[in-house]
This record gives sequence, C-alpha cells and structure tokens, in this order.
Amino acid sequence: MVLDWREMAIDPGLLREPGSDASRLVVWRPVESPDGSRQWERIAGARGEAVVSAGLASASATLLRARQRSRGFVGKLLARLGESRGKRTLVLPDGETVEQDGERITDCLLAWVQDPAGQLDEERVRSQWPNARGYRRLGPRLFLVEGGLPGDSQATDPELPPVDGHPRSQAEQALVDARNRGDRAVEATAMADLGVILLNEGRPREAVGLLEQALAMAGPLGDAARAGDIASNLALALLYIQQPGRARPLLEQEMARARTASDLPAEKLVAERLGLLASATGDPRGALNWFERALALTRRVGDRHQEANLLWLQAIQLAELQQRDDAIARGQEAVALFTALGKPQAAAYGVYLQKYRMGLFDGPPLPAPTGPGDFLGGSLVAGAMAAASAPPAAAQAPSQPQGTTGPGLLRMALSAARSAGQFAGSGFKTTPPELQRRRIETCGTCEHHTAVRCKVCGCFTAAKTRLLHESCPLGKWPG
Repeated sequence: MVLDWREMAIDPGLLREPGSDASRLVVWRPVESPDGSRQWERIAGARGEAVVSAGLASASATLLRARQRSRGFVGKLLARLGESRGKRTLVLPDGETVEQDGERITDCLLAWVQDPAGQLDEERVRSQWPNARGYRRLGPRLFLVEGGLPGDSQATDPELPPVDGHPRSQAEQALVDARNRGDRAVEATAMADLGVILLNEGRPREAVGLLEQALAMAGPLGDAARAGDIASNLALALLYIQQPGRARPLLEQEMARARTASDLPAEKLVAERLGLLASATGDPRGALNWFERALALTRRVGDRHQEANLLWLQAIQLAELQQRDDAIARGQEAVALFTALGKPQAAAYGVYLQKYRMGLFDGPPLPAPTGPGDFLGGSLVAGAMAAASAPPAAAQAPSQPQGTTGPGLLRMALSAARSAGQFAGSGFKTTPPELQRRRIETCGTCEHHTAVRCKVCGCFTAAKTRLLHESCPLGKWPG
C-alpha cells in the first residue's frame, strides 16, 4: 500500500517540513530538556510502499536529534557562527536554526492504523515491536518506533533537509555551512543571496547592508564574476532606496567586466538595470535605449521571460515619451509573449494595456504579500522597482490624476503582475515532486546557480521549479 501523507493528522506542536509531499512525511518534534535548552527530533519517513502486519502499517524512517540555542534571523545567525564551527546547523520549518546533536539513527520506522477515523496507543505499538528502544506518539493514529530493527534500514533520507524549501532557509543553511568549512567564496555568495531575499521581502536598506558586506568579502578573492554578481544586486538595492549615484558605478563596472568576459547572461541583466537607473533618474530615452540593448542580449541568451518583461518596460518608456501607438504595440508584444509562454501574469498585463488603450482610470495595484518563499524574484523584482520609480506628481499635468492614462497605468501593471507572481505558489499549477526534484538537480549542476538562485534570470530556484509553467532561461529544463 502507498499512503498519501497529506491526509495523516499530526499532533499540535509538531512542525511539518515544507518539502514534505504526498509520498513522504518529515516532521520536527520538540523535546523537553533538563538543562533548559530546547531540543528537537527530525523524523523522516522513507518513500515507497508500507508493510501491513496484524492490522498495523509500517514504513522505515530515520531520526535526527538537534539542539536549539538561540533565536533570530541574520544578525543572531552571524553572531553565533563562530560558536558553531564543527557542528552542522539545520533550519526548522519556522525559520529558526538548530545544531545537529549526534549521528542520524536509521533503525526506526513509522507505524500507523489505516483507518482515518482510527486511534493508536502505545500499548498496541509495544505489543507489535516489544524490543524497540523507544516509542513516540506523532498523531492520533501515528507513532515512531526507535530501535530493535535491522540497522540497514530502507530509509533514504538525505542528510540535509529537502532542497525545495524556502529560499531564506536555504541561504541561511548555505551561509552556516560555508562558515563552518571556512569557504569565503561560498560565504560571500550566500550572504548576497540573503540580501536579495531581503530585497524581495521589501527590506531594501537591510539588503544593502548585507550586499555591501558580501561585496567587501568577495573583492579580495579575485573572482571577478562572483564580485560582479554581488555588485549588480547591490546596485538594484540602491535603486530601491533612491541612491542611483551609488548604483551607477557598480553597474558600469560590472558591464565592462561582462563584456570583456563575453558573459552574456550577466550583461543582459546589467543592461536591464542600467535602463531602470535611467528611468529612475527621469531619462526615458536613455532607459528605452538600454532596454533595447538588453532585449537584443536576452534574445541571444534565450531568456524569453525577461524578453517579455523588457517589452513591457519599453512600453512604459514609450508612454513617458508620449509615443502612444508605439507603447501599445510594445505592450501587445509583451502580452502575446507572456500568453505564449503560459505565464499567469499575462492576464494582469492584458487588462492594464486595455485600460491604457481606452484611457480609463484604475485604482491602486494589488497589495504585495511579504511572506518568504512566495516570490520568484528575477524580473519581478525589477518590475516592482520600475513601478516604484514613477516620476513625481509635480512632473505630471495638474489636470491629470497620477496613474490614470499615461505611463503610470502601465507601471501599475508591473505591481499587479508581481503580486500575481507572489501568489503563484498557492494558486497556479505546481509540478509533481519528482519533476521538481529533477529540475532542481539540473540547476545544481549549472555554473550559473548559487545554490539558491539563478544568476541568468535572477529567480529563486525553489520557487521557480515548483511552478509548472516556468522554464529554465537557458533551456536546460522546459516548462
């Protein structure tokens, strides 16, 4: 028999790991400790069929113990890294970090009653496995049995939690592991990933701080591509806090490096960001030129999602320049490409383009959620920045309400589409677990992958691979 673990109730206080799916259960169980520290047990069931005996079903599992010493996010995480050397740090489903305590135990199993309305007590479990070392209740009809089983369990639980977790958890884990190994290069990239995540969460000033630290760390390593990636993201964060003067030299230096190295993926992203910089400083003609250049590079790389986004950004600049017909034409190209790619945000763009064509007024864009793991990143970040960099109201005609018929309305579509993208994980079709895992494995072998995000499209891998309509910008896995 094969159980759908999503239907299995677990007791209050247990945390179900986000990577768990219908074929596998992974939960964290809190444990009381005499010394006052909070301890946890990570219990992971193996994929595959269960065995039924004497009315009870069972499947092999693993058990890992961990200790929680402190709470908090990046600041506390960085402060305790020195104390954690030599101990592997894991991330709980709620974002807190714990240190592994001892080796992983493999001679365990999960035991349960098949009837969804049934109950299971310890006495019945003991009678079935009398030689076990311990028993844990996990739910009304579910127990963990520890010990008394063959040591070569069938469990195939990986050492680390699943790769398809929240981007923040992945970046935190990568940062801790890099510090423990003394790997300064990976440490710099992981810190940059955390900065990009903060940017997506609407915390640009904190993002700037982390990205500046990452850049200072990467500089002496002599890895120009790594430093350039960090500098480009730092420049984008600086644009968010309206400091284009600091962003410009970072982007110009990275553009020179990308050209010299023939690094087309990096060059196309920098060209887009130079266009955003020009737009933010009131230069729509310069922005249009940079977006056109980015568009040519993007087509050479084959990143069709960024191609569609750039077409829409060009439509905004054409509207700024009062070239209405050209703006509508570019907008139509963008909507057609988003539609052809099966992108759910195509509808939002189509609605706003029609309103722009008809000269209609619309209200404010959709609110943007801030929960970690609910975003793709990439061009959606750039889109939000472009939407936020509209010219001040004083620069518009007094008789025209802001955002009614001109470029402001098209900018609103970027925010609406970004909100649609942020809600993608809950409303759009998702990939089957095995397909997502194959996608992630493919990304893991790519030179453009940081272990958290793709440097070609800027998207977070855990989020992007989960959505059925998404595809690799280099064509390594299709949508």
